[in-house]
Amino acid sequence: MFDFDISKLPTSVDVTLYKYNYIDNKIWAQLNNQVDFIEVNTDSIIITSTQLKYFINKNYKKDINKFKSIGADVLHTEINSIFFIYQMCEEMENLQYLKITLNDKKDYTRLVEVEGTKLLQFNFKILSATLRLTDLYTESDLKKANRALNKIELFDESMPYIRINAKELSEIIDSNMDEDDEDISVLLDILDILEHKIERDNSIILLITDY
Repeated sequence: MFDFDISKLPTSVDVTLYKYNYIDNKIWAQLNNQVDFIEVNTDSIIITSTQLKYFINKNYKKDINKFKSIGADVLHTEINSIFFIYQMCEEMENLQYLKITLNDKKDYTRLVEVEGTKLLQFNFKILSATLRLTDLYTESDLKKANRALNKIELFDESMPYIRINAKELSEIIDSNMDEDDEDISVLLDILDILEHKIERDNSIILLITDY
């Protein structure tokens, strides 16, 4: 297994903005007035990552420069949705689309306390992700993974890819897991990648291999 960068997985995400937060509501109004978008409903729109980067650089370049210059010890009090979304677009290099959802709840906070330390927590959901097994496995382990995926009938040489919900993929691999089988056991690496957020979000996974 190669060192795998999980930030490369997401291709679309759902980001939550809050109506009663001044900055969030301002972003929402500006997006509706300045960018081309697909309207999902009155509280959700879909835009491209490219559009969002341009929007942020046009409207909030000074804010981004400010956030980059402040120390990590004050980030939890100074940072806002602008920097979070900007970092998401920068770090998730395969991100293509963002669904922006406006939440009208009044009783919310992004500050959470972990072991006595206050941290900012932003709400977003990974809607879809692409996992290329050639990015995950060495050549020898890729052959094992392909044999294993054939054994559990996820795909074969005639169709070396599949779209599947993360929870279903995890359940199929887990139910067929046999750590004494060298082929099947390499699929534990896929379970490690899916657990926590991707499985919790039940993202749609495009799983691709090469023979």
